[in-house]
Amino acid sequence: MRPKVAANSTLTVPEGVTSAAQLEPTDMVKFLAGLPQVSRPFIANWFRQNPQTTQKVDQSPVTIADRQTESALRDVIAATFPDDAIQGEEFGISGSGDSARFCWVIDPIDGTKAFISGKPIFGTLVGITDHGVPLAGMIDMPILKETYVGHVVNQNSFCQLNGQRVHSSDCTDLKAARIATTSPLALSASGLAGFNNLAAQSAVTNYGGDCHNYALLAAGHIDLVMEDGLAPHDIMAVVAVMQAAGATVTDRAGRPIMHGHSTSILAAATKRLHTAALATLT
Repeated sequence: MRPKVAANSTLTVPEGVTSAAQLEPTDMVKFLAGLPQVSRPFIANWFRQNPQTTQKVDQSPVTIADRQTESALRDVIAATFPDDAIQGEEFGISGSGDSARFCWVIDPIDGTKAFISGKPIFGTLVGITDHGVPLAGMIDMPILKETYVGHVVNQNSFCQLNGQRVHSSDCTDLKAARIATTSPLALSASGLAGFNNLAAQSAVTNYGGDCHNYALLAAGHIDLVMEDGLAPHDIMAVVAVMQAAGATVTDRAGRPIMHGHSTSILAAATKRLHTAALATLT
């Protein structure tokens, strides 16, 4: 049974808007911050209910909660922004496709393994890209009731946690850094070697967390995150949130993150810390 989604005034946009291109940053963030009222009912309906799990081609698990959540988000976004493309983990790309300037990138449940194990450290990701560059994003931790939203606007970028401004830490020294990755098993051989080098030089090493690691970096509680083997739905939202919070984010080689090209993340609270981490990896 599909749960009912409550009407939400924060999901309204100015009359005549058909694309994210027409939104002011504050309106875009307001819309993103309202999306958990669409996604959370579906997740709550299945969390710790042992939904049937199937394996995708890449052997990653998927449940009815993943599919229902993405469908609900796609319906709202497509109805509100018909001129934009939508790309999701479960249903691919729709709308204007590759020709669209703006693309909404969805991961309905980032951390499905945690979800099906009854662990609350999973989240819903919605990112917006402009010509492939992360522009804005949402990380919603539905069980923890934490919603992080950010918009990258040059010198006027901002990130919020439940409506309150947050910022990455001021850590500049790798020896003092709190670092994280979801799992050493998820890293490539070269990625694992690089992360182990970082861990050997850092103060605290964390495993597990999925997208929550990126959210905690944006809020100043983790200083460095490195992962690889990622898809666009894993990347776009979290990069925008972290950059909006003041973090420096590239791929493992130090290149800018681009939709459809990037498959890894090296995120640091400060530019100086990022430089030190990148030197360790190269």
